[in-house]
Amino acid sequence: MNSSFRFSSDTEIAAAADLIRHGHLVVVPTETVYGLAADATNAEAVAKIFEVKGRPSNNPLIVHVGSIDDIFRYSDITRSFDPKLVGSRIRALAPLWPGPLSVILPKGREIADTVCAGGDSVALRIPRHSVTLRLIELCQRPLAAPSANPSMYISPTTSRHARDMLGNQVPCILEGGPCTVGLESTVLSLLDETPTILRPGAITAEEISGLLACEVSITSHTSAGSSPALLLSPGLLAKHYAPRTPVILLPELKSITPLPKKIGVIMFSNNTLPCPAEVVERLSHTGDVEQIAAKLFAALHSLDDMGLDLIVVDTCEPSGLGAAIMDRLIRASHRA
Repeated sequence: MNSSFRFSSDTEIAAAADLIRHGHLVVVPTETVYGLAADATNAEAVAKIFEVKGRPSNNPLIVHVGSIDDIFRYSDITRSFDPKLVGSRIRALAPLWPGPLSVILPKGREIADTVCAGGDSVALRIPRHSVTLRLIELCQRPLAAPSANPSMYISPTTSRHARDMLGNQVPCILEGGPCTVGLESTVLSLLDETPTILRPGAITAEEISGLLACEVSITSHTSAGSSPALLLSPGLLAKHYAPRTPVILLPELKSITPLPKKIGVIMFSNNTLPCPAEVVERLSHTGDVEQIAAKLFAALHSLDDMGLDLIVVDTCEPSGLGAAIMDRLIRASHRA
């Protein structure tokens, strides 16, 4: 782990908790990405998230809580299709928390309607990061916390990324080191009899199916950026996670003629470069998907700051964690 940072102290976290209680925004670290957090029970505070990010009003937020008891508190499973079954499924998923899994359930009355972007369900998760868990403990509030970046742009995986993008708009950025997972959480809907993954992440369908002892569906639904359609989950917009520099995936390179002069390449292994490049980022020597996921957004941030004409990104098998990697890259490279 990088030794050039220290985690925020308890005194700093306590000051951030006071800001949250008074309706302000705080940037928080998680194992997935850095989040822009507000009190999820305070509609005015939540509205600030949408304003600062420039986030479409139909794109809901994930709420971070401190325990499984909180998941029950801030949802209302009595309104679910089968309260007993849904309750047992939440408990069965306990081995995955704290961790990068968000579950969608009927919204509890304490959660501000603005969190749900016009819907009647809420995504809840327990983050696997000591700083943010301590913040939740001290402020005694659930935290609505999408990624701490302008809407549609690359998610931040270090405090520096968040500071560069939002620093002058947020009174506090808590330090928690580089994110260890590096991609946003898996989003699992428990609203219907068949559990459904709406956004892939580090927690796979196979892991969830094993714990729930039932089939888990995966959807590839997307929505246009300005669509008024009701979204159940963040991460469903067709263009998302995108740098300012155009991105293409490696298989599309042959369709680009002539090639631009300044190209950056992100490789997933030690394979031969596909084209001349100004700069190359190799995320793994062996194609290890955990290494690739943890480093992907940081590499995109780095190359996007170099004034390149094009970023070419390698691809991987879209299964397991690879499905989450490819989901982010397909959205990052989407051309409206």
